[in-house]
Amino acid sequence: MERALQFLVMLDGPTDERRILDAVRQAFPDATPVKSNSCDLRGNWLEAWTNEDHDPRLAADGDDEDAFLYFRWRVEVTPMADGITEDDQVALAKGLVACFTASGWTPIVAAAFEDRV
Repeated sequence: MERALQFLVMLDGPTDERRILDAVRQAFPDATPVKSNSCDLRGNWLEAWTNEDHDPRLAADGDDEDAFLYFRWRVEVTPMADGITEDDQVALAKGLVACFTASGWTPIVAAAFEDRV
């Protein structure tokens, strides 16, 4: 699988892994649970992890363009199926941003194609 199609959604807000996955499954009824922190979603393996570098002070720094690196959550989306295109991943990233924003969280996509999201 081409690694350039993998992407992250850095996520900030008061939540937990279960609520992140619940929001994903609600927005994407085709998501299939795998573990408590992951699901299969449109040919991808989506995993929600606590960001080890989380720092609320640095995450809140609106003047720092890298503040998202310190958000509370790291959602990894890794393509697993053949035939996934960049357009597919862009559409999925946009959908996840909408899903997380609607849940009241702050999402930032980090990807080779992030300028298209």
